[in-house]
Amino acid sequence: MACAIFEFLGDVPMMDMFRNLGQSWVAKIFMILIALSFVMWGVSGYLLSGNSSSSTVATVNGQRISDAAFQKRLEETQARYNHVFGAAAAAKMAKENGFARDVLDGMIDNLLLATEASRLGLVVPEIALAKKVESIPSFQNKGVFSKSRYEKLLMANNMTPAQFEAMLRESMRLEQLQVIPQVMAMASDAEATRIWAWSQEYRDVSAAKLPATDFAAAAQPTEAEVVDYYHAHADQFQSPAQVQVRYVVLGPDHFVSKPPSPANAAASTSSATAAGRSAVSGHDRAEMAFQAQIENFKDRLFSNPDSLGAVAKAYDLKIEDSGVLTAGKVPSQGPFTDPKALAAAFSKAVLAGKNSNAVTLANGDLLAVHLLHYTPGSAQPLRAVEGSITARLTATKAEQLAKSKAQALLVAARRDHNVDVLTDHGTYPVRQHLDVTRHNGQGLDEAMLKAVFAAPAPAAGVPTMGMVKSADGYQVFAITRVSAPSVAALNPKVGAQIRATLEEQRGRLLSAAYLKDLRRHAKVKINATQLARFSHES
Repeated sequence: MACAIFEFLGDVPMMDMFRNLGQSWVAKIFMILIALSFVMWGVSGYLLSGNSSSSTVATVNGQRISDAAFQKRLEETQARYNHVFGAAAAAKMAKENGFARDVLDGMIDNLLLATEASRLGLVVPEIALAKKVESIPSFQNKGVFSKSRYEKLLMANNMTPAQFEAMLRESMRLEQLQVIPQVMAMASDAEATRIWAWSQEYRDVSAAKLPATDFAAAAQPTEAEVVDYYHAHADQFQSPAQVQVRYVVLGPDHFVSKPPSPANAAASTSSATAAGRSAVSGHDRAEMAFQAQIENFKDRLFSNPDSLGAVAKAYDLKIEDSGVLTAGKVPSQGPFTDPKALAAAFSKAVLAGKNSNAVTLANGDLLAVHLLHYTPGSAQPLRAVEGSITARLTATKAEQLAKSKAQALLVAARRDHNVDVLTDHGTYPVRQHLDVTRHNGQGLDEAMLKAVFAAPAPAAGVPTMGMVKSADGYQVFAITRVSAPSVAALNPKVGAQIRATLEEQRGRLLSAAYLKDLRRHAKVKINATQLARFSHES
C-alpha cells in the first residue's frame, strides 16, 4: 500500500517535505498516521456516516459513500497535511485541481480492496497485530515497546488505541493483497546489470538533414490538383456556424441569505423538516434549497419552452447575453467554457427556437439557454482558400520527395558500406555527434536520439545506418562506434539500488493494474454534481 500512497502524493509539489521527515520520533508517528489514514479509516465509516437523507457522492457495488463521509475524509486529509506541511501549504494542496477527486478515488479503491480481501477470507490474527504494533520504532523506548509512549503519542493525535489498531489491522489485511504483485515484481542481478550497461552506453553518430523545404520548388501543385483537392475536402472549407443565445444560471449561491420565494417556499420547508430541524450552516441551507428546486427548474423550462422569462421570474434570475459563440470553439471565459453548455447552445431544440434542457455545469450550477440569433455555416469560395490549399499540397509533396531521397541515399550507403554516400556529393553535409548517451544527445533531437539507440550496434566494422522523420523533413544517420562499459565496473551497491528501483516500479505498475481490474469488474457510480460541489469548495 505504500506505493499507492506515494503514487497518490507523487504530483504534490511539497513531496520533498516527506523525504525530510522521519528525523525525529514525532515526525515518524505523523508519517505512520498519514499512511494509515490513506490506507483505511474504517470502511464502515464510509457507509454509515451521515443520516439516511444524506446525499451520495459515489456508490461502489451498491455501497454508499455519503457526502458526510466524503467531507469528513477531505477534512481529515487536510488536517493531517496541516500536521506535516503547515496550514498554508496544506490549504494550497487542497485547492489544487483534482484534490477532491483523488481523495474520492482513494476511498473507492479502499472499498474495492476491502471487498476483495473479505471475498478471499483474509484476516489478521491478534498476535500478528500485536507484534506489528510493538515493532513500530516510534512506540519503542530503547528498542523495547513502551505502552505508555504508545498511548501518549496516540492521544497527542486525537486517536485511541482501538482506532489506531483498527486502521493498522485493515492496513495489514489489505497488504496481503500485495503479495502476488510483490513476488511478480522481483528483479534479478542480471536484469540490474543489463539496465546499468544500457544506461552507460556511448555512441558516435554521423547525421545529415534533408529539409523538406529543399524540395518545395519541385513540389508545387498544378491548378487542377488544387481544384480537385478543394472539391474532395469541401467539408474542411466551411465557415463554422455561429450562435448568440440568452441564458440563465441557477446555483446554491442564489439561495444564500434569501427568504424563500413563493416558487420554493414549500420545498424549502419540506427540506428543513426532512433534516430534522437541525441547526445547519447558511451554505448547507442554500445547497438544500437548491437541490429541492432542481426538478422545478427543469419543469418550468419544459412548461414554458418559448422563453426564459418564466423561469427567470420564478427565481429572480438575470437573463444574460452570451455574445457570439462559434461551433467547436470554446470561449475563454463564462459558462460556455463548459463543453456541455456550448453543445446546448447549438442543440436542435435551441436552434428550433425552444429552451434548452437544464445543463449541469462543472461547478454543479444549472444553466438554460434560448436562441437569440443563428448564422449557419457556409462554404468558403475557392479563391479564399486557394493559397492555403497550395501550401498544404506543396508541404505534403515536398515531405514525400525528402523521404524518397533519404531512402535512396540510405540504400546506396548501405550497399557501399560508405557513410559519405549519405551526403549526396556534399549536398547534405554530415555532422559528427560524439559520445552520445541516452541522456545527452550531443545536439541530436529527441526523435533521432530514440532511433539511434533503437538501432543495433555496428558489426564487422560496418556502420549501422538508418533514417528518421524530423520536424522539418528527414534525417539519415550512421552509428560508427558503440562503447559499452565492463560489467566488472558496476558497483554492487549501485546494482542493488537499480534492482530495488526496478522492483518498486514493477510493483507500482502491477498494483495499479490490479486496482484497475477490480474497478473494471465493479459497479462504480460517481455523482458528478456532488463531486463538483466539493471540488469547487476546496
